[in-house]
Amino acid sequence: MQIITYAIAASASSAAIAKDDGFFVTAEVAAGQDVVPADIIENGIDQDRIAGAFESDVRLGYDLGPLLLDFGADMALYPEDSRFNRYAFGPGIRADFPLDENEATKLRLGAEYQYVLGEDGRVFDRPRAEAQLIHRHSKEHVTTARLRFGFRNQSEDRFTGFDQSEWLAELRHNWRPEGGPTSVNLSLLGLKHDADDNRFSYTGYGFRLVGSTPLAEKLTGLARISVVQRDYEDDFSQLYPVNRSDTHIRATAGLDYQAWDRVSIFAEAGYVSNASNIPVRDFDGFVGRLGLRFTFED
Repeated sequence: MQIITYAIAASASSAAIAKDDGFFVTAEVAAGQDVVPADIIENGIDQDRIAGAFESDVRLGYDLGPLLLDFGADMALYPEDSRFNRYAFGPGIRADFPLDENEATKLRLGAEYQYVLGEDGRVFDRPRAEAQLIHRHSKEHVTTARLRFGFRNQSEDRFTGFDQSEWLAELRHNWRPEGGPTSVNLSLLGLKHDADDNRFSYTGYGFRLVGSTPLAEKLTGLARISVVQRDYEDDFSQLYPVNRSDTHIRATAGLDYQAWDRVSIFAEAGYVSNASNIPVRDFDGFVGRLGLRFTFED
């Protein structure tokens, strides 16, 4: 379970796949290594921010056409350090409102609530609401403008000052050559997080590029790259009395193989870099995972 603040929220591989007017379930299990949660603050200079993990993700939902209801439960276990273990769950709702007769333009409203536990109890909970304006130019091109607001209510038992409002603005364009299965998504991103303690507040901007294409009858190739700059508003700590500034780069490529009717095997690997002027937040290394995905539609 990688909780990525700028979306980047849930990864595309774990998104629920639904059809109109029906019940759906997706379940995913994976093993690999990734960046650990950011809400553990340690003493000392040597800190490993990438670790091995076992992950699972389950989504249950019902699609009513313009209205979609779902409930998700995620788990991430870090064998090297159980302090990073996370258990998350919560409901979501999404509604579409056509704005013209041919439904080329629509307004999409959504809301969700997430409750996250660690081994020692609640880590945080977070309500979110968003609006998207989606316009389909043709069978090849779709443009989406998106605005999302959330509030992260952090457990005070861990440390104080991390409660924060979270704004995300995204302008996304999707291109499907000749309306076919190949897809390219380019997003421009703007972020604003306002925390109780200004050392956790930041303004960010960046982009994300995601592509997928069939490689064989049951094999799909995937690639993602994102670059986000975050500039913080106050000194990081007494040991590092400067405003933190990070450039986060993540690039991965992978394969998705439809092994059976409802089961696919996926693998992805890549590189992540977080270049920071704060040594304990400067890291880079290999990330990757291998897993199974089950999909059921009624």
